[in-house]
Amino acid sequence: MRNRIRLLALALGVATGVAAPLARAADKPITLEFSSFLPAQEKLSLMLQEWARELERRSGGRVKVNYHPGSTLTPPPQTYDSVVKDVIDLGFGPMGATSGRFPLMEVLDLPLGLQSAESASALSNELVRRFQPRELASVKVLFMTSSPPAYIQSRRPLKSLADLQGVKLRALGGTTVKVIQALGAVPISLPTNDVYDALSKGVVEGAPVIRDALVAFRWGDSLKHTTLNVRTSYTNNGYFVMNKRRFASMPPDLQKIVDELSAEYSIKLARLWDQKEVEATATLAAAGHQTHTLDAAEEQAWFQRVQPVFDEYVKDKSSRGLPAAEVLAFVREWIRVNQK
Repeated sequence: MRNRIRLLALALGVATGVAAPLARAADKPITLEFSSFLPAQEKLSLMLQEWARELERRSGGRVKVNYHPGSTLTPPPQTYDSVVKDVIDLGFGPMGATSGRFPLMEVLDLPLGLQSAESASALSNELVRRFQPRELASVKVLFMTSSPPAYIQSRRPLKSLADLQGVKLRALGGTTVKVIQALGAVPISLPTNDVYDALSKGVVEGAPVIRDALVAFRWGDSLKHTTLNVRTSYTNNGYFVMNKRRFASMPPDLQKIVDELSAEYSIKLARLWDQKEVEATATLAAAGHQTHTLDAAEEQAWFQRVQPVFDEYVKDKSSRGLPAAEVLAFVREWIRVNQK
């Protein structure tokens, strides 16, 4: 009997000795490194920080998120691949920073005439759910996001296609360049930091951008007019993604928290973006900024001019084996049904 008690005590001692470090390891939080290109104090950036803090709270401290804003951890062109390659755990970035990296999703760069960030973001997320693009298969997509519509902002009124001919508009590249050319304007490629001086000197006469940019970068000092080219406007699109293996390694209850939180913040972020645009519009109006609406005939004329850009998208992506025609048809039907 004594021997059995001694053996039991020994076994319990060994088990306790092993269990203690295991318990300490279990108490250590999962630490996630989160890279974003947005400046730390920008409102959208603050909301991403809120997402991080909320994840920590809902997980009961089992997850810790280190947020790195302002491209301090990864520059925008490298953010997505840095998530894929385990350099970072979470990445928020603009899709346009890596031209050609997301060929099927470039449908969202077309002049679709979406009327809000909330609507555009809902479409981009539904598109990913429906088609599961191969270009996003290497990550866990938390959510996609889109800006409010980018209208043509200009130094002088542009009320017709005739007014637009030969006007020099700033464009970063990609589909925007093709749209500007199709409308008869001249695309000028300039980095963001050079735009203010180029506008003030008349080197560039305008840009298709959201009105928030006119306030944030003070481009409104030179650009006093907005043309509401509703049917040919486009949105800027981005991603919020997580390393796939990192997500898979989390316990199911934490995965559920991440999914639920991301679904909530996809909507909150889009609504914030729309609110920022409302505020920018009011700020500009108070400063004498003028807005010009195209009549129905003019809208149709602009719309017809950009149709070759849609045709080129379908032809180019189809040649790569992508379901471009099906995707474009889905997008157009989604807009018809959901955007009133």
